[in-house]
Amino acid sequence: MRVLIIGANGQLGKCLSDTKPEKLDLISYSKEEFDLLDIDKCLQKIDRDKPNYVINAAAYTAVDKAETEKEIVEIINAQNPYKIAYKLQNLGGKFIQISTDFVFSGLKSSPYKTDDDLSPLNEYGKSKALCEKLLLELNNSKTIRTSWLYSPYGKNFCLTMLHLHKSCLEKKVPLRVVSDQISCPTSCFSLSNVCWKMIINNEIFRNKQKIFHWSDSGVASWYDFAVAIGEIGLKLGLLEDNSKVLPIKSKNFPTPAKRPCFSLLDSSDTCDLLKLERNHWRFELENVIEQIKLIN
Repeated sequence: MRVLIIGANGQLGKCLSDTKPEKLDLISYSKEEFDLLDIDKCLQKIDRDKPNYVINAAAYTAVDKAETEKEIVEIINAQNPYKIAYKLQNLGGKFIQISTDFVFSGLKSSPYKTDDDLSPLNEYGKSKALCEKLLLELNNSKTIRTSWLYSPYGKNFCLTMLHLHKSCLEKKVPLRVVSDQISCPTSCFSLSNVCWKMIINNEIFRNKQKIFHWSDSGVASWYDFAVAIGEIGLKLGLLEDNSKVLPIKSKNFPTPAKRPCFSLLDSSDTCDLLKLERNHWRFELENVIEQIKLIN
């Protein structure tokens, strides 16, 4: 079985490679090798490689910058992934797309279900919602919505907070983190496991359900996440001490893109279909920080 990963050098792409099951033929393309702005070359590679599955781990993820680059964001996150999935369908292949909790407005007070109405607040979320809508037209595609991805690789909240814990401690200033945005941190390793389970359990692609949710278990604010990163970083010896973390309101930390205040995902359908149990996000966080320690 041949699986092609788009965005192999990104944090999810690297975790997918790290966790690849045996007996799979993996084709990994970096952003430079598989540029989603050059769709003709991308389609040529799909035609040449003829993968059984494509996992799209690439995306335009600079949420604030996306507010001023709407057309580029839409091409990378929606139009061209759809064209690749369409091409793949004609070749008999299957497509897994990664989406986001940012397709929701954040106005609910209970976890979002897969069939809840979409109402994204920013251009990044709108592009991901458009891709979902386009892929629903195809029979070979599954979309996995996830939230607050982090890993030992690339740029993400966990790595940023480890750095800020150190720098704030040195400067003897508190670390201020938003406390009124609620969802759940998700390890790229646990999301990778779901992607591989979908591929190994081919019955999933015979199932009519096209949208899936996956996050680690539990609930957190960015503030909670930052505090836990400091505690576990100290426990594992990556930090000499914790800086003081202070909760702040979103209105006191304005950003170009508006974020949902509540975007927790209900992942129960995915757990049932794939026969998976979710680990609490703090458990997964400790595993990731252990990996960061090994890499460093």
